[in-house]
Amino acid sequence: MRVGILGAGRLGSALATALVAAGEQVKAVSSRTVRSAEHLATALGAGVAVLAPQAVADSCDLVFLTVPDAAIAALASEIRWREGQWVVHCSGALDLGPLSGAVRQGALVGCLHPLQSFPSREGGAARFRGITCGVEGSNPLGRVLEELVGRLGASVVRLEGVDRAAYHAAAVFASNDVVALMAAAREAWTLAGLSAASARTSLVPLLLGAAQNVAEHDLRDALTGPVARGDVDTVRRHLAVLGDSELGALYRRLGAELLTLDLPHDAATSSALRDAFAAGAG
Repeated sequence: MRVGILGAGRLGSALATALVAAGEQVKAVSSRTVRSAEHLATALGAGVAVLAPQAVADSCDLVFLTVPDAAIAALASEIRWREGQWVVHCSGALDLGPLSGAVRQGALVGCLHPLQSFPSREGGAARFRGITCGVEGSNPLGRVLEELVGRLGASVVRLEGVDRAAYHAAAVFASNDVVALMAAAREAWTLAGLSAASARTSLVPLLLGAAQNVAEHDLRDALTGPVARGDVDTVRRHLAVLGDSELGALYRRLGAELLTLDLPHDAATSSALRDAFAAGAG
């Protein structure tokens, strides 16, 4: 199976690297900038051509569109696809609608969305191992994508009938918004009188420990800290120093979310925590 990659950014590069490591034949790549495509082709090894998008489609059986979401529909419509050719985007937020231009030409379309972050173009093979990939597509393409995900060392969740916006929002909460929480933690760290430069080295081990807890336990059992202990006075001290700032509002909203975990507190403690987080809200 000859595989082509349209888009040599972080996702496209990581996917192409992982595919080659799994034994797939990535034959051609294209990108908005020739330099990015050439860098990826060199990294993949001999025999990978840098071509224009149409030439990639002409020379490959399976083509991945690893471009920004807003560019998928136009790219799928501009290219001349062959009857029965396989065209796959990697967007988590979009269904198969943006590939309608390829469908009209007789191509079979699908989606392969890795639930993973790709902060760089390197280390693609390792970043696929042990993750989950969302897959959508009619057979035989859907079955092939499932098998391919397995060879990458990942597991599959099927996306047919899934609300893609909600699915992708869940991924944003678990990934992108963690960065936002670290930004908030750094702000509170500096509010305490500590240097912003020391926030990452001091707080990241705490973040990693919390992620490990979530990986190993139910959410309720993974939770530590004052809310888990029912330490209402400590929560009140936090809220007093944060005040009516946006940081305080975020603390209250997240604390209220923690109370949905059905923590093993008595009624008085649960009520006191709810009241503390509700104070000043809105």
